[in-house]
Amino acid sequence: MKNTYLFGILVCSLNLIADPDTTLLNEVTIIGSRMERITGSGEQISAERLLRLNQPDFTKVLRLVPGVNIRDEEGFGLRPNIGMRGTSVDRSRKITLMEDGILIAPAPYADPPAYYFPTFMRMEGVEVLKGSSQIKYGPYTIGGAINLLSTSIPDRFKASLSAAYGTFNTSQLRITAGDTKGNFSYVFDAGRWATDGFRQLDNGGNTGFERRDFMGKIRYETPSNAKIKQSIMLKFMAMTENSNETYQGLTFQDWQSNPLRRYASSQLDKLDMNHQHISLHYAIQPHKDLIITTQIYQNNTFRIWNRAASAGGQSVLNIINNQSNFTTPYQILTGLADGQIQYQSAPRTYLSNGIQSQAKYFFNFGQVKNTFSAAIRYHIDESDRRNTRSIYQMTEGKLILTQAGISGNAENQIRKAEALSGFVNYDAEFGRLLLSAGVRIEDVTLQVLDYGTQDNARTGANLKTASNSLTVLLPGVGFNYQTHSGSHLFGGIYKGFSPPGPPRLDSIRQAEAETAFNYELGYRISKDQFQFVATVFYNDYINILGSDAASTGGMGTGNMYNAGRATTLGFEFTAESDLLHLLQYNSSFQLPLRIAYTYSDSRFRETFINAGGDWGTGQINAGDLIPFINPHILTATLGLDRLDRWNFTLIARYTSAMRVRPGQGALIFPDQVTDLSQMNAVRSNWFFDLSGNYHLTPKVALTALINNLFNNLAIVSNLPQGVRTGMPFSVLAGVRFQIQ
Repeated sequence: MKNTYLFGILVCSLNLIADPDTTLLNEVTIIGSRMERITGSGEQISAERLLRLNQPDFTKVLRLVPGVNIRDEEGFGLRPNIGMRGTSVDRSRKITLMEDGILIAPAPYADPPAYYFPTFMRMEGVEVLKGSSQIKYGPYTIGGAINLLSTSIPDRFKASLSAAYGTFNTSQLRITAGDTKGNFSYVFDAGRWATDGFRQLDNGGNTGFERRDFMGKIRYETPSNAKIKQSIMLKFMAMTENSNETYQGLTFQDWQSNPLRRYASSQLDKLDMNHQHISLHYAIQPHKDLIITTQIYQNNTFRIWNRAASAGGQSVLNIINNQSNFTTPYQILTGLADGQIQYQSAPRTYLSNGIQSQAKYFFNFGQVKNTFSAAIRYHIDESDRRNTRSIYQMTEGKLILTQAGISGNAENQIRKAEALSGFVNYDAEFGRLLLSAGVRIEDVTLQVLDYGTQDNARTGANLKTASNSLTVLLPGVGFNYQTHSGSHLFGGIYKGFSPPGPPRLDSIRQAEAETAFNYELGYRISKDQFQFVATVFYNDYINILGSDAASTGGMGTGNMYNAGRATTLGFEFTAESDLLHLLQYNSSFQLPLRIAYTYSDSRFRETFINAGGDWGTGQINAGDLIPFINPHILTATLGLDRLDRWNFTLIARYTSAMRVRPGQGALIFPDQVTDLSQMNAVRSNWFFDLSGNYHLTPKVALTALINNLFNNLAIVSNLPQGVRTGMPFSVLAGVRFQIQ
């Protein structure tokens, strides 16, 4: 595959099509319409539920799904930190993220942290897949896959406008329009989301963001009486974001005084980003039982994050974690004393291209219904990194530039990846039993070109290179058995995989890929407006990977390192029903209740010396708990609906105390120690949100959302640099119009 031109190979898409009579090129889903028959754990969050919640923060919606860990950071969910079934939460680097079946992380192989994440308010559905079924959706197959469903093309003219305004001068505006005329159809979606932010910067200043987003889809389908059905769709989108965001948190003492404070040294911290996507989707049905789909895609992302790196000769992280040891640097950091601030500009240009294709063939053999799928994807991505250090002077609480750095004087390298992946899968359904078996292959080459911090022009005079190649086979098998009562037993075993990340430039052995054998067994029932799913899972890591990233409190080298064996054992369930219906109370009202719960126990099984990142430094012992994985997570939603008129939904979220450092034994919270360097956990928390919709007419609705109903300003994390709270009490009220 080496040096192959991107578009010289034809590949099949990884989308699932429920049956051969489905519209050829509908929205690309990974679960489809037969969710009860999948052999793994899956959750679908529908457009109807999203309209009820009015929630622009994806992380708060995703908490409805069990088996998911989330670490809050900036409070709006712009850059989610998501893990699934024990995988690392940092920048969602260990899960497969997709939009309409296409990888969306800026460089999922070469530089996996997902600094870009789609604007959630233009999504009309979410799919989450775990277990043996998601072997089809790599490269990250240990935890799970998330597929966001963007605005779909309507079958007739439809337009909508929604606008909202609220606390912190937050505003939202979204306009959509689409139609189908004969064989042509289209949809356009434009939106803006902006806020002044809720953090309170020393000496004042905006701590919010502005994000603009535009997406379009244009589709052509052959007539319904065509001998060979075909469909082609062009999708394109562009996003810009200007965000006054920082890595800095607070010391515990400052958090106690004002949980929403931001230090003076972060007054110039800013993230600017733009993202462009274009893809071509093609489907053909040459035979009534054969469907072939293909997608060609290109993603371009640029982001530059400017932020204070050190004060008075000490790193920001050291100062905040050890306030009592660094009195003078702390005073400079907070603007109470004059002194030198070292500032870092971190521009990164990402490129992600690919072509993917799937052939899916349906056939019957006697009483057995068979489906054979074969898919392949060719993908290349890269990350161009030019970190620059400059010197500022803190003078009477203001930052003044005294020495502009030369571009690339802190980091000057390109990370590249080339990957050929695919799978074959066979499903056999006879009577009540469905068996599924398949194998995935990942053939990956990773390369780093380091030009050195003195070679701004990249002449190659000091060029250092490193590369790493691997090929892995990842088998999996699953089953789904429908009982006589209509419930389903399901389960599976599969080998999961995560790429090893960028190769090292030093003499240390290259990191090996992360692999694990994963097991699950579950029960699913959906009957008479009652749904219940329970799953036991066990992930047995052959080799778990750690990383050194600034976002996890590390040095930011991006190096990956092996940590040996580890395990995650867990149990998850969801239960959902209308309480009034269960009580057989006939009424024009509904009282829907949903409960989602997850228990996780994630531990290292080998003793090793750790290199940094969110696992810290020093010796980690066999049996130590893996940090940032809550043992208990509970989300409950209770609604009150007057059909076709109004609805209210109360969401309660509970997270148990969470370790932030590996270890066993007693938990040490920030209020029990002098400095944050001595803490190892954050306390348990409850948060409540309330949403409502009132329909003035069938096409006009008033909307409302209250985040953090009881204004719980608890500590939600200690990363990237110091403790921080999530969004405080806020209100967002608006109106939604529909024309069709």
